[in-house]
Amino acid sequence: MTWPNVTALRYLESTGQLTPETRARFETAIAAGWQRLLTFEVAGGGFDWYAGGTAKTLLTAYGVLLLADIERVHPVDPAVLRRAHALLASRQNADGTWTIDQPAHTWRQLANSSLPVTAYVVWAFREAGIDDEVRRRGETWLRANRGGAGDPYLVALCSLALGNADPRLEQSVRREGNLAFWPTEAQGVFLARGDGASVESTAMAALALSRAGHPLGAEAVAWLAGKRDPQGAWGSTQATVLSLKALLESSTSKPPERPVTVRLRVNGKEIPGAFRPVTAENHDVMQQVAVPVLEGENTVELETDGALAASWQASAGFWVPWDLAPRPETPALSIEIAWDRTELDLHETLHATATMRSRGPETFMVILDLPVPPGFSPEPAEFERLVEAGTIDRFSITGTQITVYLGRVPAEGTFAIRWSLRPRFPLRAQSGRIGCYEYYTPENAAQEGPRRIRVKEAR
Repeated sequence: MTWPNVTALRYLESTGQLTPETRARFETAIAAGWQRLLTFEVAGGGFDWYAGGTAKTLLTAYGVLLLADIERVHPVDPAVLRRAHALLASRQNADGTWTIDQPAHTWRQLANSSLPVTAYVVWAFREAGIDDEVRRRGETWLRANRGGAGDPYLVALCSLALGNADPRLEQSVRREGNLAFWPTEAQGVFLARGDGASVESTAMAALALSRAGHPLGAEAVAWLAGKRDPQGAWGSTQATVLSLKALLESSTSKPPERPVTVRLRVNGKEIPGAFRPVTAENHDVMQQVAVPVLEGENTVELETDGALAASWQASAGFWVPWDLAPRPETPALSIEIAWDRTELDLHETLHATATMRSRGPETFMVILDLPVPPGFSPEPAEFERLVEAGTIDRFSITGTQITVYLGRVPAEGTFAIRWSLRPRFPLRAQSGRIGCYEYYTPENAAQEGPRRIRVKEAR
């Protein structure tokens, strides 16, 4: 959450809406995030997925981008940025390019796999204000080779790296009324696919076009505003950060000339005071209200007493039994759990086996959420051995869940994991759900419901 917090703070500051209390809350969170970022720096400089690994080129460029934004609102140690720059400089090839060092990335299959990674590193240097021979060599190579970027994602990325808006963005735009977006078949920088990658592609295009003063930038930002989830984010961290940066760059929100009242009616009944009057001071602040609805069809109406340029979103949440939960016909991921028993004595050990199947292409960074039933304790040593063996990348344990991080997951691959749980006292409980998802494409997810478990007094 560090980068979204940084971007939100910059936005509030630039629009004059930042109060001392809000600044204090943001600065506390950003300071904690800055300290956490340092735990991912490796010896010699650069960043890895986890502490103690080998620096990754793309992750280090990501770190440079993040550091550049943090530095605008919070003090950072400049030596961290210098070490990251030195690491990237040492990996630059003689022709000015960088090589992809992420084995699961489909960029390796491109005719010129150096193009996207070089563009990402050069963009990071540009955002951080680093203007040296390393960056200039990268820019020279990009100018000569940007024609090989056929997909809108790569065209937008090269535009940001070179500080201009490629005319091909205007040629490849898709429209929905007065909205503009750039769907992509490419995989994102951090392996996003499908809708998530298209959000990233559109956000980068919006950022490049807005900086160039092109009207398409505003239309793209309006499209992005409609893609927020009910929590106000855009799925993955990368998509959220890029979208927030595009929103920050664009000035599409026009304040009303006078306070405008917005009335909300649900099924013909007005909800008094649902929204505060929209004024020049709060016109770009999201207002949210939760209202109960009836079974079946519901009608939601919004009415204003004056002209107002605003977007709105309605979302509904509901609960269903696990066996009736909707599931895709051909899910990218599936998961199931097998318990060796559902009744046991207090002195016995419960064993569970989870099996995850991937039906999509090769991917990276899949998260498993394994349940820890109430009143049970897992065996951390089991997971430590899996890390040492390279079976899993990392794990963390809380009172109700074990989170397991997987690295490379092959196409059409299967992964199984078995763990032990020791009961602490007699009880009847539900195990909790089991789930899995792709970290950078969170819509690719699967889950299975809980099981009832009984622990009896020792016989």
